[in-house]
Amino acid sequence: MKYPKALAAYRARMRMAGFKRLSAEVHPDLTAFIERERQPGECQGRCLERLLLGEARPRPMFDRAEYGEAEAKKASRAGEWNSA
Repeated sequence: MKYPKALAAYRARMRMAGFKRLSAEVHPDLTAFIERERQPGECQGRCLERLLLGEARPRPMFDRAEYGEAEAKKASRAGEWNSA
């Protein structure tokens, strides 16, 4: 995990926004389908939500202030900030 404090804060904001974390064992065919359907910068959960509901619901943004300065620069260069 690259940014444990920022991720923990983001997950807390997701819970406050009503999102729930799910874990499931799925067939490799479903995993392959999701990977084919994923859009750039989209996680598997967001892709699955978009495919099932017709659109992905708005999510809280990562707060750049939660990252250290060096980590924020690396994440920015790597395109790790979610776009929606």
